[in-house]
Amino acid sequence: MFSNSLVLEILDYLDLNLFRKVTIDELANTFHFNKDYLMRLFKREIGSTIIDYMNYKRIYMSLGSLKESGSILNISLRFGFYSQEYFCEVFHKLIGVSPSLYRAFLAYDSTIDEDTYYLIQNNVIFLEQFFKKIDIYKRNVPSKDMVIKLSIFKEQMI
Repeated sequence: MFSNSLVLEILDYLDLNLFRKVTIDELANTFHFNKDYLMRLFKREIGSTIIDYMNYKRIYMSLGSLKESGSILNISLRFGFYSQEYFCEVFHKLIGVSPSLYRAFLAYDSTIDEDTYYLIQNNVIFLEQFFKKIDIYKRNVPSKDMVIKLSIFKEQMI
């Protein structure tokens, strides 16, 4: 089965607007579909909600920035979070530790116990695998040879 073209368009739109607030109503207006339909379709195809997808991507992209010495507030704002508190909350939910403890992990801090080390490692691997699946989904489009024109308004797979 091929990837859903509407979901591919939504993914592209979300990626282009990752660092600003995108609402479900905005997506419904942009793509001219009912917001409940869009949310169900996205969840079925991608396996996460639209909001979770955006948070996963923002956190995943922020991981490298935590190697730098910049403030967590600046990092949270740079990656589309409107408060440090929300960034830390989402970060902890996905990675299992605070951004500060993740920084210690990156610095090979010896005070981090083995369980915490493996927790962080497994959660980062989860995000990596999630985005590998997204990349595969984005590449799973039908070839141009498989599309025939039925009318000037519609195209359908053969």
